[in-house]
Amino acid sequence: MTRALLSLPLLTLAGCHVSIDAGDDAPVKTATRTVERGSAEYVRAEIHMGAGELDVKGGAAKLLDAEFRSAHQPEVIYEAKGARGALEIRSPKKGSWGKQGENKWKLRFDNQTPIDLVVHLGAGETDLDLSSLALRSLEVHMGVGELKLNLDGDYKRDVDVEVHGGVGRAEIRLPRKIGARVDAKGGLGSLNAKGLTMSDGSYVNAALEKSTRQVRCKVRGGIGEILLIGDSE
Repeated sequence: MTRALLSLPLLTLAGCHVSIDAGDDAPVKTATRTVERGSAEYVRAEIHMGAGELDVKGGAAKLLDAEFRSAHQPEVIYEAKGARGALEIRSPKKGSWGKQGENKWKLRFDNQTPIDLVVHLGAGETDLDLSSLALRSLEVHMGVGELKLNLDGDYKRDVDVEVHGGVGRAEIRLPRKIGARVDAKGGLGSLNAKGLTMSDGSYVNAALEKSTRQVRCKVRGGIGEILLIGDSE
Protein backbone atom coordinates (compact mmCIF):
# COMPACT_ATOMS: atom_id res chain seq x y z
CA MET A 1 0.00 0.00 0.00
CA THR A 2 2.75 2.42 0.96
CA ARG A 3 4.68 2.19 -2.30
CA ALA A 4 1.57 2.75 -4.36
CA LEU A 5 0.70 5.83 -2.35
CA LEU A 6 4.13 7.32 -2.90
CA SER A 7 3.36 7.78 -6.59
CA LEU A 8 0.45 10.10 -5.86
CA PRO A 9 1.00 13.68 -7.03
CA LEU A 10 -0.81 14.79 -3.90
CA LEU A 11 2.43 14.39 -1.94
CA THR A 12 2.90 18.10 -2.50
CA LEU A 13 0.05 18.71 -0.06
CA ALA A 14 1.02 21.32 2.52
CA GLY A 15 2.41 19.81 5.70
CA CYS A 16 3.26 16.47 4.14
CA HIS A 17 6.94 15.63 4.45
CA VAL A 18 8.33 12.51 2.81
CA SER A 19 12.04 11.82 2.77
CA ILE A 20 13.24 9.17 0.32
CA ASP A 21 16.59 8.63 -1.35
CA ALA A 22 15.93 6.22 -4.21
CA GLY A 23 19.62 5.74 -4.90
CA ASP A 24 20.54 4.84 -1.34
CA ASP A 25 21.89 1.31 -1.02
CA ALA A 26 22.50 1.38 2.74
CA PRO A 27 21.55 -1.91 4.40
CA VAL A 28 18.47 -2.13 6.61
CA LYS A 29 19.37 -2.64 10.27
CA THR A 30 17.43 -3.17 13.49
CA ALA A 31 18.28 -1.01 16.50
CA THR A 32 16.70 -0.54 19.91
CA ARG A 33 16.57 2.51 22.18
CA THR A 34 15.43 2.91 25.79
CA VAL A 35 14.71 6.25 27.45
CA GLU A 36 14.40 6.78 31.20
CA ARG A 37 11.96 9.44 32.43
CA GLY A 38 14.36 10.86 35.01
CA SER A 39 13.04 13.71 37.17
CA ALA A 40 10.18 14.63 34.84
CA GLU A 41 6.62 14.42 36.16
CA TYR A 42 5.08 14.70 32.69
CA VAL A 43 6.45 14.52 29.14
CA ARG A 44 5.81 16.11 25.77
CA ALA A 45 6.71 13.64 23.03
CA GLU A 46 6.98 14.60 19.36
CA ILE A 47 7.23 12.02 16.58
CA HIS A 48 8.24 13.14 13.10
CA MET A 49 8.21 10.25 10.63
CA GLY A 50 8.76 10.46 6.90
CA ALA A 51 7.74 7.36 4.97
CA GLY A 52 7.17 3.99 6.60
CA GLU A 53 5.20 2.07 9.22
CA LEU A 54 4.64 3.44 12.72
CA ASP A 55 3.32 1.32 15.60
CA VAL A 56 2.75 3.00 18.99
CA LYS A 57 1.44 1.29 22.14
CA GLY A 58 1.78 1.34 25.91
CA GLY A 59 3.18 -1.27 28.27
CA ALA A 60 6.86 -0.27 28.42
CA ALA A 61 8.91 -0.62 31.60
CA LYS A 62 10.68 2.71 30.92
CA LEU A 63 9.36 5.96 29.47
CA LEU A 64 10.20 4.59 26.00
CA ASP A 65 11.25 1.24 24.63
CA ALA A 66 11.74 1.54 20.88
CA GLU A 67 12.74 -0.69 17.99
CA PHE A 68 13.70 0.77 14.63
CA ARG A 69 14.19 -1.23 11.46
CA SER A 70 15.58 1.07 8.82
CA ALA A 71 18.59 1.91 6.70
CA HIS A 72 18.87 5.27 8.47
CA GLN A 73 18.12 5.31 12.17
CA PRO A 74 15.98 8.17 13.51
CA GLU A 75 17.23 10.70 16.00
CA VAL A 76 16.01 10.20 19.57
CA ILE A 77 16.51 13.20 21.85
CA TYR A 78 15.31 13.46 25.45
CA GLU A 79 15.79 16.16 28.05
CA ALA A 80 14.26 16.53 31.51
CA LYS A 81 14.16 19.99 33.04
CA GLY A 82 12.51 20.01 36.43
CA ALA A 83 9.04 18.53 36.20
CA ARG A 84 8.88 18.62 32.38
CA GLY A 85 10.43 16.15 29.98
CA ALA A 86 10.81 16.70 26.24
CA LEU A 87 11.20 13.72 23.89
CA GLU A 88 11.72 13.99 20.15
CA ILE A 89 11.92 11.14 17.65
CA ARG A 90 12.67 12.32 14.12
CA SER A 91 13.51 10.81 10.76
CA PRO A 92 17.03 11.84 9.68
CA LYS A 93 17.41 14.48 6.99
CA LYS A 94 19.00 11.83 4.79
CA GLY A 95 16.54 9.49 3.06
CA SER A 96 14.73 7.43 5.67
CA TRP A 97 14.33 4.37 3.43
CA GLY A 98 17.11 2.17 2.18
CA LYS A 99 17.16 0.42 -1.16
CA GLN A 100 14.98 -2.35 0.30
CA GLY A 101 12.26 0.19 1.07
CA GLU A 102 11.81 -0.76 4.75
CA ASN A 103 11.29 1.71 7.56
CA LYS A 104 9.42 0.40 10.61
CA TRP A 105 9.23 2.00 14.04
CA LYS A 106 7.80 0.23 17.09
CA LEU A 107 7.44 2.64 20.01
CA ARG A 108 6.30 1.50 23.44
CA PHE A 109 5.61 4.10 26.14
CA ASP A 110 4.97 3.41 29.82
CA ASN A 111 1.45 3.58 31.21
CA GLN A 112 2.26 5.83 34.17
CA THR A 113 3.84 9.00 32.79
CA PRO A 114 1.36 11.78 31.88
CA ILE A 115 2.09 12.49 28.22
CA ASP A 116 1.29 15.09 25.59
CA LEU A 117 1.83 13.42 22.22
CA VAL A 118 2.34 15.13 18.85
CA VAL A 119 2.64 13.00 15.69
CA HIS A 120 3.62 14.28 12.23
CA LEU A 121 3.30 11.66 9.50
CA GLY A 122 4.58 11.43 5.94
CA ALA A 123 3.46 8.43 3.90
CA GLY A 124 2.60 4.95 5.14
CA GLU A 125 0.58 3.05 7.72
CA THR A 126 0.19 4.18 11.32
CA ASP A 127 -1.28 2.31 14.29
CA LEU A 128 -1.62 4.39 17.47
CA ASP A 129 -3.07 2.35 20.34
CA LEU A 130 -3.11 4.91 23.14
CA SER A 131 -5.78 3.22 25.24
CA SER A 132 -3.43 2.33 28.11
CA LEU A 133 -1.34 5.52 28.23
CA ALA A 134 -1.72 8.31 30.80
CA LEU A 135 -2.65 10.58 27.92
CA ARG A 136 -3.10 14.33 28.50
CA SER A 137 -3.38 15.51 24.92
CA LEU A 138 -2.84 14.29 21.36
CA GLU A 139 -2.22 16.02 18.06
CA VAL A 140 -1.95 14.04 14.82
CA HIS A 141 -1.07 15.46 11.41
CA MET A 142 -1.65 12.84 8.74
CA GLY A 143 0.25 12.68 5.49
CA VAL A 144 -0.55 10.03 2.88
CA GLY A 145 -1.77 6.60 3.96
CA GLU A 146 -3.82 4.92 6.67
CA LEU A 147 -4.26 5.81 10.34
CA LYS A 148 -5.74 3.61 13.06
CA LEU A 149 -6.18 5.48 16.33
CA ASN A 150 -7.42 3.74 19.48
CA LEU A 151 -8.59 6.13 22.23
CA ASP A 152 -10.72 3.56 24.06
CA GLY A 153 -9.05 4.15 27.41
CA ASP A 154 -10.33 4.76 30.92
CA TYR A 155 -8.40 8.01 31.22
CA LYS A 156 -8.14 9.61 34.66
CA ARG A 157 -8.42 13.15 33.32
CA ASP A 158 -9.93 15.04 30.39
CA VAL A 159 -8.01 14.52 27.15
CA ASP A 160 -7.86 16.99 24.25
CA VAL A 161 -7.33 15.47 20.80
CA GLU A 162 -6.82 16.99 17.36
CA VAL A 163 -6.60 14.95 14.16
CA HIS A 164 -5.78 16.72 10.91
CA GLY A 165 -6.49 14.52 7.91
CA GLY A 166 -4.20 14.10 4.95
CA VAL A 167 -4.68 11.81 1.96
CA GLY A 168 -6.07 8.39 2.88
CA ARG A 169 -8.17 6.78 5.57
CA ALA A 170 -8.46 7.43 9.31
CA GLU A 171 -10.23 5.10 11.75
CA ILE A 172 -10.71 6.57 15.24
CA ARG A 173 -11.98 4.39 18.08
CA LEU A 174 -13.45 6.41 20.97
CA PRO A 175 -13.83 5.64 24.70
CA ARG A 176 -16.72 3.62 26.08
CA LYS A 177 -16.12 3.96 29.84
CA ILE A 178 -15.77 7.75 29.86
CA GLY A 179 -17.39 10.51 27.81
CA ALA A 180 -16.44 11.42 24.27
CA ARG A 181 -17.38 14.45 22.20
CA VAL A 182 -16.18 14.82 18.61
CA ASP A 183 -16.29 18.00 16.54
CA ALA A 184 -15.74 16.51 13.09
CA LYS A 185 -15.73 18.12 9.67
CA GLY A 186 -14.87 16.19 6.53
CA GLY A 187 -12.69 17.41 3.70
CA LEU A 188 -12.81 15.98 0.18
CA GLY A 189 -14.06 12.58 1.20
CA SER A 190 -16.47 10.81 3.53
CA LEU A 191 -17.12 11.09 7.25
CA ASN A 192 -18.97 8.23 8.96
CA ALA A 193 -19.81 7.45 12.59
CA LYS A 194 -20.87 4.23 14.33
CA GLY A 195 -22.25 4.00 17.87
CA LEU A 196 -22.42 7.77 18.34
CA THR A 197 -25.26 10.29 18.33
CA MET A 198 -25.43 13.94 17.32
CA SER A 199 -25.78 16.60 20.02
CA ASP A 200 -25.37 20.35 19.40
CA GLY A 201 -23.48 19.67 16.19
CA SER A 202 -21.03 17.14 17.69
CA TYR A 203 -20.86 13.37 17.84
CA VAL A 204 -21.16 12.08 21.43
CA ASN A 205 -21.10 8.68 23.10
CA ALA A 206 -23.55 7.25 25.64
CA ALA A 207 -21.16 7.69 28.58
CA LEU A 208 -20.88 11.46 28.16
CA GLU A 209 -24.06 12.26 30.09
CA LYS A 210 -22.88 10.69 33.35
CA SER A 211 -19.09 10.77 33.06
CA THR A 212 -16.97 13.33 34.93
CA ARG A 213 -14.15 12.81 32.41
CA GLN A 214 -14.17 13.06 28.65
CA VAL A 215 -12.14 12.95 25.48
CA ARG A 216 -12.68 16.16 23.52
CA CYS A 217 -11.79 15.45 19.93
CA LYS A 218 -11.53 17.78 16.94
CA VAL A 219 -11.24 16.08 13.56
CA ARG A 220 -10.59 17.89 10.31
CA GLY A 221 -10.72 15.76 7.20
CA GLY A 222 -8.36 15.86 4.28
CA ILE A 223 -8.84 13.75 1.16
CA GLY A 224 -10.26 10.32 1.92
CA GLU A 225 -12.37 8.58 4.55
CA ILE A 226 -12.79 9.22 8.27
CA LEU A 227 -14.56 6.62 10.41
CA LEU A 228 -15.53 7.33 14.04
CA ILE A 229 -16.27 4.23 16.14
CA GLY A 230 -18.17 4.50 19.42
CA ASP A 231 -20.18 2.29 21.75
CA SER A 232 -21.58 -0.19 19.25
CA GLU A 233 -18.26 -1.81 18.40
